[in-house]
Amino acid sequence: MPEPIIRTNLEKFAVPDGQYETVIMHVALAPNFNTGLHTHPGFDAAYLLEGGLDVLERGEPAKAIRPGESWHVEPGVVHEVKAGAQGARVLAVYVVERDKPLATPWTG
Repeated sequence: MPEPIIRTNLEKFAVPDGQYETVIMHVALAPNFNTGLHTHPGFDAAYLLEGGLDVLERGEPAKAIRPGESWHVEPGVVHEVKAGAQGARVLAVYVVERDKPLATPWTG
């Protein structure tokens, strides 16, 4: 059975004069896959290449994303991503604190 989420790191580099790094990755989500609630220790910005998905920030209505659209999530905001029936391919860019996990599951 294929993995429900495949992350391919494309590039990672330090932000000059700071404690942050930029991570650029390709993310492939299987059809109807849900990432589960999580947070990031910095900014999460992404662009949908193919497929469809919903971004759900805790306490906010779902935001439907179509190919060619982008979105971002502020640092520390609890959110999840739900792929549509066709799955999704995403170009993701994170600017996050160095030496911290890229994502942390939210346990409430």
